[in-house]
Amino acid sequence: MNTTTTSMEMTDMMRQCIANCLECHRVCTEAAAHVLHGGRLHDEAKHLVALLDCAQICLVHADFMTRRSPHHMHLAKECAEICTACAGMCDAHPDGDGEMKLCGEACRRCAASCEEM
Repeated sequence: MNTTTTSMEMTDMMRQCIANCLECHRVCTEAAAHVLHGGRLHDEAKHLVALLDCAQICLVHADFMTRRSPHHMHLAKECAEICTACAGMCDAHPDGDGEMKLCGEACRRCAASCEEM
């Protein structure tokens, strides 16, 4: 998207990025609940912080894009970086039930669409 555009037009790329951010927010929040209530040992502190940071930045970035804030471009870079880091933690996490794999996939999809912004 051209940052010199004056009429912050909602593009299909932005709509897809919003959808990916909202999905990533949901999946990371569910994964955080899974870690809290899963009954297995996890590296709770680092993993929970990563999951919740990722969920929050995704929601904030989606909000900024939805209202066509010119500042969404700054958040896109941060969102991609945080999602990529979270995906790495999810991939490295022992995952008997596949919850962390789904989370890593959602994070990578979101990171990719945010990088396109």
